Amino acid sequence: MAWEEDSVRECSALLNNVILQKNIQDYWRWLLDPIQGYSVRETYRFLTFAAEPTIASDCNDVWNKLVPAKVSIFAWRLFQDRISTRANLVRQHVLQPTDNLCVGGCGSIETANHLFLGCNLFGTVWYLVCQWLGISFVFPGHIRDHYFQFTHLAGLSRTSYSYLKVIWLASVWAIWKIETTVVFLTRCSEFPFHGYL
Repeated sequence: MAWEEDSVRECSALLNNVILQKNIQDYWRWLLDPIQGYSVRETYRFLTFAAEPTIASDCNDVWNKLVPAKVSIFAWRLFQDRISTRANLVRQHVLQPTDNLCVGGCGSIETANHLFLGCNLFGTVWYLVCQWLGISFVFPGHIRDHYFQFTHLAGLSRTSYSYLKVIWLASVWAIWKIETTVVFLTRCSEFPFHGYL
């Protein structure tokens, strides 16, 4: 019963931010092959092969000549959940277990998925990016799914995928830089001699 309630809450949270538009036709898109569409062969291949090659290809897909290496390295670490979120710092015994709340002030535990997708402060960047691009997008709850879905939007040419990757990478980098700035300013204000600096 508890898992059903959690599932209902997760579905409600996902659907809470969905914006329906009257002038846009709904359509199905097969994520394994957004250009050609569904095929039994691709489905069989997806179901029979281990998930590890897909994960590796996602991690290797962040390298782009239009993006600085430090941003690609950051995204690579993000996909492996190796960035310094508060939840990771608590797990590594750098922070106390009570210091795991998001710096955005929303009261949730600061994991990578929460910080970049679910936070009321930082997660809203994606709505602004979609508005700027003039696209509709249902946000998945996991960072890898979000990357894959955003960079392979249906109805766009394959050449636009590279630009969408650059936009995605720039967005997560900007969110991270703002988050670290907030952490730094918070820590400086707690320092007893901050007036003398």
